Amino acid sequence: MRRARFALPLLLSPCLAHAQNASTFGTLEGYGTLAAGGVVATITGDANRNATAQLEWRAQGAPAWRAGHPLVRVDATHFLGSLFWLEAGHAYDVRVTLADPDGVGATPARTASVVTRAEASPFVPTRTLYVSPGGSDAHDGSSPAQALKTIQRAANLARPGDLVSVAAGIYRESVGVPQSGSASQPIVFRGAPGAILDGADAAIAAGASWTNAGNGVWSRATGFATALVVSDQGRLFPYASLAALRTLSSGAPGGFQFDGTTLSVKFSDGSSPAQRHVDVARLPAGFVLDGVHHVRIENFEIRHYGSDEYGKGIYLRYASDTIVSGNTLRENAATGVWLKGGDRNLIEHNVVSDSSIFGWPWEATHDSSAQNNAIYFTNDVGRGNVIRRNTVHDTYDGLHPCGDSAPPAGFSNETDVYENTIYRHNDDAIEAEGYCANLRIWGNRIQDSLMAFAVAPAGAGPVWIVRNIAWNLGNTRSALVDGYTSSGIKINSDYPTPVGPLLLYHNSVVTTAPDTAALVLLDPGVTTSLRSRNNLYEGTHSALRKINTIALDLDYDDLHAAATPLVRWYSTSYADLAALRAGTGQELHGVSAPPLLGAPAAGDFMPIPASPLVDRGVPLPGINDAYADAAPDIGAVERIDLIFADGFD
Repeated sequence: MRRARFALPLLLSPCLAHAQNASTFGTLEGYGTLAAGGVVATITGDANRNATAQLEWRAQGAPAWRAGHPLVRVDATHFLGSLFWLEAGHAYDVRVTLADPDGVGATPARTASVVTRAEASPFVPTRTLYVSPGGSDAHDGSSPAQALKTIQRAANLARPGDLVSVAAGIYRESVGVPQSGSASQPIVFRGAPGAILDGADAAIAAGASWTNAGNGVWSRATGFATALVVSDQGRLFPYASLAALRTLSSGAPGGFQFDGTTLSVKFSDGSSPAQRHVDVARLPAGFVLDGVHHVRIENFEIRHYGSDEYGKGIYLRYASDTIVSGNTLRENAATGVWLKGGDRNLIEHNVVSDSSIFGWPWEATHDSSAQNNAIYFTNDVGRGNVIRRNTVHDTYDGLHPCGDSAPPAGFSNETDVYENTIYRHNDDAIEAEGYCANLRIWGNRIQDSLMAFAVAPAGAGPVWIVRNIAWNLGNTRSALVDGYTSSGIKINSDYPTPVGPLLLYHNSVVTTAPDTAALVLLDPGVTTSLRSRNNLYEGTHSALRKINTIALDLDYDDLHAAATPLVRWYSTSYADLAALRAGTGQELHGVSAPPLLGAPAAGDFMPIPASPLVDRGVPLPGINDAYADAAPDIGAVERIDLIFADGFD
């Protein structure tokens, strides 16, 4: 006879369950960038996820340990932490102690080193290759009298230690760099004032003829593909059809349509191409660094690249240890600097901009090839890349510092984005979306953008958002005309990827744009947690609107709004801070008062002596150790800031 089979539930003994809940410390890794450091701890066990990991640090050789910010759990086996404001070219010790009520293994504490890399040394070339528009590629480039004609010829000849010195003039070429330098002997491409790489067609720029196609439309056969047209009035909108071009629904200064053979343009003021200067892109990229390392690109103007919608000024494709510095990159189809993969690249002191986009409709731009970025990371971005001290404006999005997947080596990206000036973006100023693990964003100034920080989604986390200023969010066409919601943080997305832990410390989010809240946490989106301390959130219509189910931990912030309610929490309105505390338990030590800043419209966000922000924050080890008074101030700017309070100067 057949016997019935029964599946009996597996019952774990208390001892076995306890063993699975106990934690074992696996490995500890430290990673240094230029001004920060990352810490990655791996553990096993801890099925109930109640372990914690405390960080301590010190300069290597110092006798005493200093408390750091506790590590942040991002998944079942990883805790991540960061150190800020370190000195370049220095070594630090880190110690992490694991704690778990269910027990830890035989080694509850581990140590590691964080070594920041040194700033680039002043470059002394072993040889200089000269390039000039009046030169010849038959020359050897050894002197200005023997200058080469093209940068590409110099790139082919360049070897480690060489300086390629490029004289003023327009160079209509795409330069591939075939050779790597070394740490001690990089290859440097340096433009003199007025050295311009231009991806536009020379004949059209010189005034080639066009055919009147009627209804204000002018056309010509190009003989090459293009996805970018720029006039002396600004970039033209890319229309998908000739019928759409005739409507000019996206407005000034006009538009173009390319059908694969014929380029058609129309200007909103009714002018003809003969009355305008027109640049039509025919090259894909300015500089291409494919798989090379230790190459520097300095002091060029790079413009009008975009033979297809992926046009970029500088393309770092799996390049490492490169420096892009002091360049002006404007009106390129997709991005000024595109980084695909690669480690330890530095993008600094550049001006990246576009034209026209800030005035175009959000939805039309979003659905077109004009949805661009100033600096764009993609794919499996490596570790230790830095974006600092750039000025970016008038692109659709500003900075996109995350790739699509984990780095080839290591769990965390250790990417730093700091001290950039970012303004006039119809969408996101900093679009931290994709694989963002230990992304540090600090000291940036943002103005006139729809969103300050988009993390929709940003996994695995954490994303550290520290001491940034976001002024007049919502002062954009996308908000004021198109009706899209502005916010200091964007967490909503249609992707199933969860947003990793978000840490917001000492930011000032202040807007005078009408009907605008400082923070709006919208659906949809899968989220984990947001911790907010010592921030200023001031809106004209509520300080905070919470619609998403993200777990919030808010305290020691100043929430202020010109209108009520102060906070909208799902369907409940809280008129003031007392009501918010009673209803949610949030902001038990918070403030709700006009912040009394110096002169925000003039860029001064320091609290005046009578400000309610002064001494109202909470100490955060590793974040705000440099306060001088009784307690830290709320907001991005500390009234009395002991810059060298950590003892390292």
